Amino acid sequence: MAVRGWRGWCAAVLAGLSLAGCAGPSWTYVTNSQDRTYLKVPTTWHQVDQAQIKARFNVKDTSGLWFAAYDADANPSIDHLFGNASAPVIFAIVQDVPQASRGQLSLDQLRDFFTPVSPAAQQAASLSGGGGAVTTISDEVLTPGHGVHGVHTVYGKTPAAGSPQVYNQVGFLNEDASKLYLFVAQCSLDCYQQRKQEITTVVSSFTVREKP
Repeated sequence: MAVRGWRGWCAAVLAGLSLAGCAGPSWTYVTNSQDRTYLKVPTTWHQVDQAQIKARFNVKDTSGLWFAAYDADANPSIDHLFGNASAPVIFAIVQDVPQASRGQLSLDQLRDFFTPVSPAAQQAASLSGGGGAVTTISDEVLTPGHGVHGVHTVYGKTPAAGSPQVYNQVGFLNEDASKLYLFVAQCSLDCYQQRKQEITTVVSSFTVREKP
């Protein structure tokens, strides 16, 4: 009886290992090899159609431009970004910077790429009657090496006729400022509180490797 019990236990363990080995990966790895940019998202998130992104941001020419978006919503849409996102949505972009503009880019401009976040941009938006109040939750200057530098900002904002949203944003420039790398994750406040660890893992995976 003891031998049969041991064999049965072993069979159960082996069956479990077999099932685990057959399980699909829990992450989708998103790679932009040309610009050495990488990130990962849960396999349950859905890629947003590129045509939606082009229409949303009025993209006509994609030369020198790479972008990707993923949405955890069952009906993925780029409209959830900077609107009302009840599930996590992310957007990543790599863009060539024109020669004439390379000396003009600052960390504040990285912060303000999508919406006024820096104090100066907030003041300007307030005076012009545009935008909405932004609450900065955290702000950190990043220096990952090889000349790449940037800023990681987490902020809250309530869109028009919407619920409070949280944005977790990373912006980088390479050493000669010829490349701009941006990543933003968004979710409603309730969603962000519930799925903060998942979102933080995705944001932390955004990697730029300027040199081998």
